[in-house]
Amino acid sequence: MSADNGVYVLSTFRFFKKEGIARVSCAPHKVYRVAEAGAIDNWNWYMQDQPYNLGAYMQSIWGQSEVYDNKDDALIAAHKIEESLDICEYGVSVIDTNYVFYGDW
Repeated sequence: MSADNGVYVLSTFRFFKKEGIARVSCAPHKVYRVAEAGAIDNWNWYMQDQPYNLGAYMQSIWGQSEVYDNKDDALIAAHKIEESLDICEYGVSVIDTNYVFYGDW
């Protein structure tokens, strides 16, 4: 039986940095979110067939994820999640985008 799962690091752009409890505008920069997901081929389906719903899909998979400013930290977190799983069919993968995650403008 197939697990059809993996741990996915999503990179998006953000237009602010957190300084304490404040949000301060800045130049766009990459941020990373990590989540375990199944059926990640839905990503391509949404991109091709329903791009207007891609943001909702991203929110459903990565919406509760911690945000990392550093790709290496995100990859470390991803590998910790992978190690905690009994089965991880597709391992750790990075989905690199030029998108802005909902709420990150």
